[in-house]
Amino acid sequence: MKHQKHSSAPWTATAYGQQRILSQVPGADGHEPDRTDLKILRIEPGKSTSHHFHLLRRSWFYVLSGSLRVSSSFEGWFAVLAEGDSLELDPGEDHFFVNIGTTDALVLEVGSPGHLPHDKIAFSAPGNLCSVVPGRFWREGGGRRRRLKASGVETFETACHCHSMGVDAIGFDLDVVNWSQHLARMQWTKQLSHGMSLFLVTHLTQPLLVTAILHRLGCDTLQWRGTESPELLSTLYPFVRKHGFRVVHTLWGTHAEVLEKIDVIRPWVSLLDAVVWQPVNPGAQKDGLADGVVAALAMMQLPWMVAVDAWSDSMAGFEKDQGFMGLDVRGHAWKYPCGDSGVLVMDREKIQSWVQWAS
Repeated sequence: MKHQKHSSAPWTATAYGQQRILSQVPGADGHEPDRTDLKILRIEPGKSTSHHFHLLRRSWFYVLSGSLRVSSSFEGWFAVLAEGDSLELDPGEDHFFVNIGTTDALVLEVGSPGHLPHDKIAFSAPGNLCSVVPGRFWREGGGRRRRLKASGVETFETACHCHSMGVDAIGFDLDVVNWSQHLARMQWTKQLSHGMSLFLVTHLTQPLLVTAILHRLGCDTLQWRGTESPELLSTLYPFVRKHGFRVVHTLWGTHAEVLEKIDVIRPWVSLLDAVVWQPVNPGAQKDGLADGVVAALAMMQLPWMVAVDAWSDSMAGFEKDQGFMGLDVRGHAWKYPCGDSGVLVMDREKIQSWVQWAS
């Protein structure tokens, strides 16, 4: 049992006024705290909290006194809160509070999970978000029909090299267990030119959260890589498309599994801009089932790509289908191992060879 008087917690200065932390358990080593945060915000007249969203945290707000306007630039809604009003926000819901009254506003905030340094993602400033600018992956013309996407880009330097060498798109993989920590380290994506298309590759399913991350990274495309679910596809994909993003569905697995998945997603073809076929064994493309996959992809009448980890002579056969648009080159195909560490680093010559293939 822990007892604490309200007045015993000190006020600390913030950009909008002050805050009083009543209970906070910091996360250690990236693990979620097992308690919630509890604090009081004092927002001065005319001042605004930061514009942000949380990746994991769900927040509850209760207005103790004053008058506030809370807004979401991403979703385009706002609400006016007065004394006694409450508000609940899910992960991915961007928000900022503005004190529209003439006296300080006091707000009780409860957040779960507790404070995590990588959980809070800030937008640059309150206001309308920029419209989605499609990169060259989606642009017509350019002197070639085949597209080239490099997956698993993790640094600003690598992204710049890909851009300068003519890669059409790069992929940011948030398809890992510690995806929220990985995202928090990707502040550099906003500095990239819009020459390339930027793909968010993820298994996340919450429409609000996924779309907020797309905005935050400056992506133009969602490449979803998860288990096919009719209920999920009918909610996630329309929401993402409504906000101006392209949608690419990843078909991964054995040839037989991919054929089954094509049947599952067929009713939602109108929601897709393309599909990526990611075979379990990219080098084994010459059996009858592989031909069956190509035929099934052609029947969908959608642009499609193949994810590859290495060069294969059988790739030349894909070009016979009008829907084939290029390659999604995986890490091993454009990187090399650094020493005995197993860490893969960029190989400029490999990237250049893939660009030459696409040209």
